[in-house]
Amino acid sequence: MGGTVMISLVGEQPVPNLLAVLHAQPEHAVFVCTERTKGVSERLRSVLRDCSISVKAAREEETKGSDDLVEVHPYDMVDIESKLKMVIKERNWSPDKIIFNLTGGTKPMALAAYRLAEQFSSPFLYVQSEGKKSVVYHYRFFDGAPVLERVDEVPPVLNIDLYLRVHLGEYTEGEFKNDFEKRVAGVLQQKLDQIKTSVKPTNALEIDLVLRCGNRVGIAEVKSGNKALSKEGIDQLNTAAEPRFLGTYTKKFLILDREYGSNNLELARAHGITVIELPSAQKGELSEEDMEKLIQTVTRELGG
Repeated sequence: MGGTVMISLVGEQPVPNLLAVLHAQPEHAVFVCTERTKGVSERLRSVLRDCSISVKAAREEETKGSDDLVEVHPYDMVDIESKLKMVIKERNWSPDKIIFNLTGGTKPMALAAYRLAEQFSSPFLYVQSEGKKSVVYHYRFFDGAPVLERVDEVPPVLNIDLYLRVHLGEYTEGEFKNDFEKRVAGVLQQKLDQIKTSVKPTNALEIDLVLRCGNRVGIAEVKSGNKALSKEGIDQLNTAAEPRFLGTYTKKFLILDREYGSNNLELARAHGITVIELPSAQKGELSEEDMEKLIQTVTRELGG
């Protein structure tokens, strides 16, 4: 997609915008945000600046009012259209070089951007990231009507560092806290693309394991002994996956060295947490059966 300009609408979840830019590699990236999502846009721009891809927005120094970041009213379509038209006119971008990413933002933002795409006969796209695969739907206008031109599955373009930084900004890593956590990570490293341990986005929050398979990322709390019988892991996972931290696209795992109580198991499932019980760990090493259960469950949930 050399020479193109990607105009992306930014919502609270940065992954669709990050995937679109990493996959398409436009020459110039513009993020359209609101006051509420300005921080998300700034993290996107910062992450892209450190990537090796050739995106001008990522290389330019951040300046207040830069046209790589356009702040609009979330529900005022006139404001949204006029500001985007102004940027396009000032930069003298040709309509046939512009592609609109309509994935994020509010519905009025998407409608306004669609209207511009229609006026300019510019292509637009939508990124579906909710499932186990990331898919990009590409549209073009033919005889004034939007037509689905093609569907691309996004190849692996993410790594855990990009994922964490675009959500959290800064974070730190630590060592394994116990042998059970180390054994679990050792088994999963055989099949997953990447693992990070003891990730701390804040002083008050720590994530035992961050897991990646392709473009899908999950977090795991690994509990043994009495902690494996409590709801502490559920609370930690729910906090880490809040929109202000790692967000709704992050898969949650609770990995235990014994069977969970039925009430807690039901609670975990209600919160979208996959519970993996590995009772053989109480004897030291994981059994072949438990290792297979661990690998199969995690890779299935992450789309591996």
